[in-house]
Amino acid sequence: MSNKKQMVKYSELLTYYLKLFTKKQQTYLIDYFLHDLSLKEIANKHHVSVMAISDSINRSKKTLNDYEKHLLLYEKACKRRKVYNQIQQESIKKQLMKIDKF
Repeated sequence: MSNKKQMVKYSELLTYYLKLFTKKQQTYLIDYFLHDLSLKEIANKHHVSVMAISDSINRSKKTLNDYEKHLLLYEKACKRRKVYNQIQQESIKKQLMKIDKF
């Protein structure tokens, strides 16, 4: 998987699992995946080493994968989106998407 695809995947996983991380981890993950800051920029911003940020991001990526492996929230949402796109009646489609907040 390309680096860009990985970044998109992790950004989407964060929409489901971000609150399961500590505040510090949340900050690093948001800076890295959503604000697209480099490890060095995040380290400077938070006055820690680049290695500390790298370790935290790598552990968090593993944790995100583990959460998804067990809970499948992202996978199920993708499947629902595909079904929504097949729904012809627009009012039903809008109601379902509103429930899932797409």
